[in-house]
Amino acid sequence: MDFEEDFNEEFDEEFDEDLDEELDEPSTKSPTEDFTVKTPDQKISHEGKKISVYFLSTIGPGEKKQKLLVYTGNKVGDIKETVANLFALDPADFHLSSGGVTMDEISMLSDYNLSDGDDILLIPASVAG
Repeated sequence: MDFEEDFNEEFDEEFDEDLDEELDEPSTKSPTEDFTVKTPDQKISHEGKKISVYFLSTIGPGEKKQKLLVYTGNKVGDIKETVANLFALDPADFHLSSGGVTMDEISMLSDYNLSDGDDILLIPASVAG
């Protein structure tokens, strides 16, 4: 008998158990009881219109551009957190800028008259005014 036949026989013997046997008792526990819910307490506002914008980062080596679908009713700070994750940056290291204006984190995106397809720049915090 060669190695492959020997391996296959051992493999078959190890898994000869009956997989169709009944469970002792059905679980009454819901699947989510074991997990801690990690959703934010505050709901993100999805008011406003949905637009696609491009985030352009010149922070670090090379220029990176990512398209993101956003709601104009969201706060700039919330979008900044998402963009930071997208580009693997610390949110404190950059500001968002549109049309030459540094966006305020407590403002809504709708305050900046963004249109579908607009660019939003990530500028280093040391450069922003």
